[in-house]
Amino acid sequence: MNDTMTENHPVTANKSNDATATDEFTFASSEQKNSPRLSHRGLTLMLTFMCLIPLVTIAVLWRYLPPVYEGKLDANVFAEGLPNAEFYAIEYYKRPPVEGGVLVVQNMSDQDWTQLNIQVNGNYQIYDTEPILAHEEKRYELSRFVNRTGARFSLQYNELSRIRIYARRPTKDRATFYHEFPTHFPIPDSYWPSAVLLGIFAILMLIAARVFSRLGTVSSAT
Repeated sequence: MNDTMTENHPVTANKSNDATATDEFTFASSEQKNSPRLSHRGLTLMLTFMCLIPLVTIAVLWRYLPPVYEGKLDANVFAEGLPNAEFYAIEYYKRPPVEGGVLVVQNMSDQDWTQLNIQVNGNYQIYDTEPILAHEEKRYELSRFVNRTGARFSLQYNELSRIRIYARRPTKDRATFYHEFPTHFPIPDSYWPSAVLLGIFAILMLIAARVFSRLGTVSSAT
């Protein structure tokens, strides 16, 4: 008889565990059923505010933040050893290698420049910790300029078009200088990649708003 009771004891325990699990499942389901739900109108208003808040924030910052003043460097820049127009009229893969090409930066002011950052064609740059003293000049080989991928500037494939200089003055402010060189075959500015990205972003936002509104409609209906 004791053996019979011992054998039946696990069965009773399993039944009690099943009942407890069933009660917990029912309790969880009732909690989920009684949880607050977002209506279709509330979901639409929430998405509208999510889209408007960044735009309003940017507009307010643009309106109330003071303008940033950037000093101007009194400089003179010219280049030596550049190929002529006939060289760049040749297709780039048929051009011979170019040796030389020097950028000359002249400090025309009464102040020394330190912590220089010189950018060529917007993508290639060089950092120079050695100062350019007042009324002196420095020469930089164009082949020393590199871009973010580590590629060096080559006159064989790139025509020198523009330069920008950033430097720190003794007053501890940073000033800049910008100069454009005359080019024989200028590359027109193209803004279509930015326009395409903005269009894709707008389409994704509309799709997300549509999906969320459908989900809100289904949840309100149930």
